[in-house]
Amino acid sequence: MPDIQSWLAELGLEKYAPAFAEAEIDSEVLADLVEEDLKELGLPIGPRRKIWAAIQRLEEPPASPVDTAKDKAPQEVVADTVASSSDAERRHLTVMFVDLVGSTEMATRMDAEDMREVINGYQNTVAGIVGRFEGFLAKFMGDGVLCYFGWPRANEDDAERAVRAGLSIIDAVRKTKAPNGAPLATRIGIATGVVIVGDMIGSGATQEAAVVGETPNLAARLQGVAGPNQLVLPSETRRLLGQTYKLTSIGPQELKGVGAPVEAFVVEGETSVESRFAARQSGTLTPIVGRDREIELMLERWALAKSGQGQMVVVSGEAGIGKSRITRAVIDEVAKDDHTRITYQCSPYHADSAFYPVIQQIAFAAGFTSADGLDTRLDKLEALLGQDPEMLKLITPMMGLDGTARYGALDLTPAQQRAHTMQTLAKLLVQQSQDKPVLLIYEDLHWIDPTSLELLDLLLDKVADQRIMILATARPSFEYGFGGHPIVTRFALNRLGKDQIGDIVAKLTGGKAMPDEIMAIIAQRTDGVPLFVEELTKTILESGALKEDGDRLVLNGPLSTIAIPTTLHDSLMARLDRLQPIKEVAQTAACIGREFSHGLLAQITLLPEAELAAALDGLIGAELIYRRGLPPEATYLFKHALVRDAAYESQLKEKRRAIHARILAALEADADIAPEVLAVHAEAAGLTDRAIDLWEAAGKAAIARPAFKEGISNLRRAIALINPNVEGGERTVIERALALQVQLGMACLQGIGYAADETKTEMERALVLADLIGDTPLRFDVIFALWAGRYVRAEHSKALPWSQLLLDEAEKSGDTTELVLANRSRGVFSMMSGRLAEAQSFLDKSLTVYDPAKHDGLAFRFGQEIGVAAHIYKSLNSLLMGETNRAALHAREAESRALESGHIITICYMHGHFIIHAMIANDESALLRHLNALRPIVEEHNLHIWLSIARIASDLLRAGQGDRAGIDRFFALDAEMAAGMNGVFVPTFRVAAGKRALALGLLGPAKDLAAMAQDAMEATGERYSLSDLHRLQAELANVDGNEEAAEKHLLVAIDVARQQGAKLWELRAAIDLARIMQEQGRMDEAIALLDPILNSISEGDCPEDQATARALLAELAA
Repeated sequence: MPDIQSWLAELGLEKYAPAFAEAEIDSEVLADLVEEDLKELGLPIGPRRKIWAAIQRLEEPPASPVDTAKDKAPQEVVADTVASSSDAERRHLTVMFVDLVGSTEMATRMDAEDMREVINGYQNTVAGIVGRFEGFLAKFMGDGVLCYFGWPRANEDDAERAVRAGLSIIDAVRKTKAPNGAPLATRIGIATGVVIVGDMIGSGATQEAAVVGETPNLAARLQGVAGPNQLVLPSETRRLLGQTYKLTSIGPQELKGVGAPVEAFVVEGETSVESRFAARQSGTLTPIVGRDREIELMLERWALAKSGQGQMVVVSGEAGIGKSRITRAVIDEVAKDDHTRITYQCSPYHADSAFYPVIQQIAFAAGFTSADGLDTRLDKLEALLGQDPEMLKLITPMMGLDGTARYGALDLTPAQQRAHTMQTLAKLLVQQSQDKPVLLIYEDLHWIDPTSLELLDLLLDKVADQRIMILATARPSFEYGFGGHPIVTRFALNRLGKDQIGDIVAKLTGGKAMPDEIMAIIAQRTDGVPLFVEELTKTILESGALKEDGDRLVLNGPLSTIAIPTTLHDSLMARLDRLQPIKEVAQTAACIGREFSHGLLAQITLLPEAELAAALDGLIGAELIYRRGLPPEATYLFKHALVRDAAYESQLKEKRRAIHARILAALEADADIAPEVLAVHAEAAGLTDRAIDLWEAAGKAAIARPAFKEGISNLRRAIALINPNVEGGERTVIERALALQVQLGMACLQGIGYAADETKTEMERALVLADLIGDTPLRFDVIFALWAGRYVRAEHSKALPWSQLLLDEAEKSGDTTELVLANRSRGVFSMMSGRLAEAQSFLDKSLTVYDPAKHDGLAFRFGQEIGVAAHIYKSLNSLLMGETNRAALHAREAESRALESGHIITICYMHGHFIIHAMIANDESALLRHLNALRPIVEEHNLHIWLSIARIASDLLRAGQGDRAGIDRFFALDAEMAAGMNGVFVPTFRVAAGKRALALGLLGPAKDLAAMAQDAMEATGERYSLSDLHRLQAELANVDGNEEAAEKHLLVAIDVARQQGAKLWELRAAIDLARIMQEQGRMDEAIALLDPILNSISEGDCPEDQATARALLAELAA
């Protein structure tokens, strides 16, 4: 161990020797000091950090290649490192393959012992450099070396570390020569991808960590296309580097063992950029969102600095939160002022290199290039800093330049030289601020070297009354308080909210709206971290899962698993790898989910309680998880969803399956656990049959709530598991698949809509399965759903064959349930077509076989209670026929049974149809009653088709009360209905809206609505309200003063109603025509028209219309 005073002198810190002596610290206890001991000595933060780093270097890490390579053969380095590695894992790895050029030819020309010396020297050089950049030496193969970056410990920049290591190897090897004077050269290939790494093969010195995956082969093949002293890498690695390096494409390469050609790039060297953030950007910056207040605060501090009140602002936050992005935004704003900007970029590779960020900034500003000689660099330095020889005597050695010949030698001790250098740097900064304000940026203070931090402390005192603002960024781990200096403002960046996440996504999609389910995934998995939002959104956009549809993006098929963005893999795994050996607890917890309980984790980890508690405390201390409550009742939450995903995906599938099986067994003991939770673990455990059962149970439970989106999703999970076994499978498998498919189709029918393409597609898939089986009762269910879809689309001519098929199937089977449904479907077609007597016959047959005891409770199978639906259509058809008493009877029965069922869709079905019933009956009070009952239900459950009807009814009511805007809104809603393929009853809505528009004096819209209603009737064959349309057209003709046309329309209305058996329409049309005749003095003719029609309607039916007719007859007879 070193002498304390000499050791401190080597560090330039000999002035602190008395403090060590006073504390009786000698060389024997030096290595046992902890950082807290140094605080007790009263050392400032800069010297304390430097001494602490030096103490740590006194103890050689037992398995560090950079250290062991000095004293051991390369094979021993690999063996030692492998021995400390963990079990096999799935990892995102950057692999480097290094080859010594011409070694085979060299061996034929050299003595074997000399060649051995060359190979050992070369291998030791590679081992030392790889270790310095925290890579892993996987295997020596004579003149070839295989290295990993990202295992057994990941860093957030493993691809960059691999390239830095590779360039350093090239540089180091070419500076050496063989014993015979021959020059040495290397060629290197690098590739990045997902592999399985960690399986131990071999034994003793030959033991190595095997890698399974394409990446090592790709790295080796790319090495093969590299020239001497070249480093070649593919696009995947290039993307991770941003603009850190100058890269030249050598075009697509056909590589042995690699399927498609791979575009390869030669690394020409590091780019000259001002900051790490700038180097990391590979494209246009996403506009900043959600940081207006923070930017405003920093600009206020800048205004103070410009006035001579120096400031420092420290922006802190976790990786990816946007520290550098907000700094860039401030830089852009400050650019409006004439000022000087200086950037000190701290580096994770140089945290112990004195003045590193200062040196790099001066080299960048002076324009140093790799080709510059000493004199050129000195000239550039003078051009930048001036020609003061005393100043340059201090700056040149700091820059690693020998300026003795030009400026003379320094006559200072190391400590004096260091102190004078700091004072000179501070003086230069202050001098610059005399000319114009200075913005000094310190990027990534968490990586600052102790000397540069000491310089920053010095600057705080110097800039307090100068036109200088220091803007620094740091992660939360950097807790240095700058002595509570009054010019320092420190604030933390918070995560973004949902709206701000949406703003970032919209900017990346060019303003096109994302599907709601994708937005939910982005918000959930990114936790409001801007970098995570950007990278996950880009990954989704590049995945092919979406396609453009006008001004929005839509799913291009079923949503598959969204992978962790490649650009985030290393950063996320680095957080976990710092926590060996408790990382395994995090991985096990990740199998439970983002949130997990102490009790469940204790059951499945098999760890003693004390060890588990310590591990969880460690994860909390590392800020990977949060805890709520106290063990054993505590629950925990992964701070980031993507960290949980990384912990989960790093485990082999076999290990995950075993953990999920233990979780399932533990959870099944609790009867209150939701089936979808059990299903997730059953599926992940590979227990397919059990998972199918659980997903089906979860689907049914969700639909019963009702939560149709969740129910549909759950059923699809079950179907996805069984589908691979259907083709060529046994009948029982196909029957099970059919049952699931029918349930899915019915869930779509109720939740998405009868007319939705999705519903049709799912039911057509079910029909294929039914045809495979042949004789199955579920075939009827499928046909019924396919009929319902066409009916709701108002494709009545297409619906008729399906309706007839239902009737044939029902009559063939004699099943009363089928007969209820089949006769109702035919009755509905007949009613829509305007054949009301025929409709009444089918509906009577439906209700004749309907038995509440037998047929109630089938809503989940057919979408609504089948008896309720039959009563509703019997009521509607009876109303049109003028049998209003009968209609009221069936309406009461339908409403009673619907409410009694408690089935949400049936209740909506009932209220929605009775809104239409009220429109036809001209019963505004009934319309309002059913609307008020329907609206809260459909809004709560987001049931689109019934929501549209509720909104239409609302606007028609408002229009009837004098609100003209109601008509405008109706046009918009009508267009929405058409877009949603919901065409049934549209003619009724349009006629009703046309009448209200006319009453408001909106003649043009009223005519448009009449024309639209006529178009709909002609297109669909939905003619039951044709007579009422002619009444509206007669009113429009009357307003135009064309009584002749009005009379013709009314005569047609009467004739159509008479043909259809629609007594209600016939009576109303007769009343309208009789009034025209009354105005023309044709009293007898009017009485002859109206009286027989009135008498054809039973006493008590159509009471309001009968009263109107009788009053009019009295006027005509007077």
